[in-house]
Amino acid sequence: MGSSNQQVRVRFAPSPTGYLHIGSARTAFFNWLFARKTGGNLILRIEDTDMARHMEESLNSLTSSLKWLGISWDEGYDAEGGFGPYRQSQRKDIYQQYAHTLIAQGKAYPCFCSPESLKVQRQDLEKQGKTFKYDRKCLSLDPGQAAANISQGMPYAVRLRLPDSQTISFKDTVYGDISVNTDNLDDFVILRSNGLPTYNFSAAVDDALMKITHVIRGEDHLSNTPKQILVYMMLGFDLPQFTHLPMILGSDGHKLSKRHGSVSIEAYQEQGILPEAILNYLALLGWTPPREQDIFSIQRLIDLFEIEDINKKPARFDFEKLLWVNSNWIRSMETGQLAEFIVKEVKQKIDKPAALNNWEKDLNLKSEAIAPLIRERIKTLSETMDWIRPFFEKVSYSQEAMAFFDLKKVDAAQVLKATLAMLDSLTDFNSGQIETSLRQKAQELEVGFRNFMAVIRVALWGTNISPPLFKTMEILGKDLTTYRLSQYLETLASRS
Repeated sequence: MGSSNQQVRVRFAPSPTGYLHIGSARTAFFNWLFARKTGGNLILRIEDTDMARHMEESLNSLTSSLKWLGISWDEGYDAEGGFGPYRQSQRKDIYQQYAHTLIAQGKAYPCFCSPESLKVQRQDLEKQGKTFKYDRKCLSLDPGQAAANISQGMPYAVRLRLPDSQTISFKDTVYGDISVNTDNLDDFVILRSNGLPTYNFSAAVDDALMKITHVIRGEDHLSNTPKQILVYMMLGFDLPQFTHLPMILGSDGHKLSKRHGSVSIEAYQEQGILPEAILNYLALLGWTPPREQDIFSIQRLIDLFEIEDINKKPARFDFEKLLWVNSNWIRSMETGQLAEFIVKEVKQKIDKPAALNNWEKDLNLKSEAIAPLIRERIKTLSETMDWIRPFFEKVSYSQEAMAFFDLKKVDAAQVLKATLAMLDSLTDFNSGQIETSLRQKAQELEVGFRNFMAVIRVALWGTNISPPLFKTMEILGKDLTTYRLSQYLETLASRS
């Protein structure tokens, strides 16, 4: 293992094969947390040698998602650093150099077996219920014959020559002591016939050359680690400390998928999930904080994070828990911050807002007043427009809204007429005075206050669900409130 007093260097090494999802985001975040906790560096390396699955356009999406989350890197792709290039597709010469060094040292050898012939062998063994293991056919080739094949342009891969009956042991931070005997492995390919490296070779070479001290990645890579250690050993590199993060399952214990609410980070952003909420929730997937709580600031997570506290047990992704965490973060938003979001949403989604004489000034003032009313009621920012549209748009009444009081023991028309008369007499149109006057009027009419307010709410909002009504009326203003009450009264009258 590397020296314990080395500066910590960790890496996040995604493949550009799609969007950033929960599992990869957690890996990136845990690397970032560890780097920030220890004063180390996070390197972003792009592993883009899988040409069959490569999607160049996903690279911008991936990096944009990381930046939106607030996961910054100290060196690597699109950043400065002295260990580049940081895209594996630009490091082919490096891998080929090390592969041929291993051949020269007798630690690797060219393999001329075609993929088709190996596939047939694998299928035949599977039919017999046996596991395929390369038979080292090309290891026994005469060196002169191998050289002749190469000079004639025959395609070949490069295989690592594994030592016989050697135990490869390492200590994983999460899973403890792990040992694998080389007799259970085969001479795996390190360089394909197209000159591109395999994952286990390129990852090990890059981690060594980039002086990575701690490899933190998903549990699905645990089986790759012995092979990468063999590469380290044969090239004479020091080993990093390995930490494999537990799997993330759905809430039902099955493989995580879209049906569990797991989508791309971009999709969460569109749904109105805050980046702080996602990071807060990611920290709870496989890591146990030392205190009985679930809501943490990012700085608090950095202060508390210890890599030794990562669990071995698979984590369970619960979308409802993510929404709960997000609602907590929304409630902690500054009024001005939420008001800015409301302004942005209204400008984007409402063409001609009602009751805004001075567009910029009135919109900003209204948004500042609206923000505290909805902050406690939304789980995602995308729900904002559902709560605020009637502040800015003309209200229409559905058949349900017009028939709302048919089966209720309340004379809606009487309530509306009395309320209109009462409001007309108010000189100070604020929520406190409105509430006092409405309660008094309900008592005079001997109408239950809940039913009384339901009439007002439907008239103003077109539905029986609205933000707190007295503040809502104050924000709408006396003229618009009176107009809507009159409009609903006329609708009821025409229906009769």
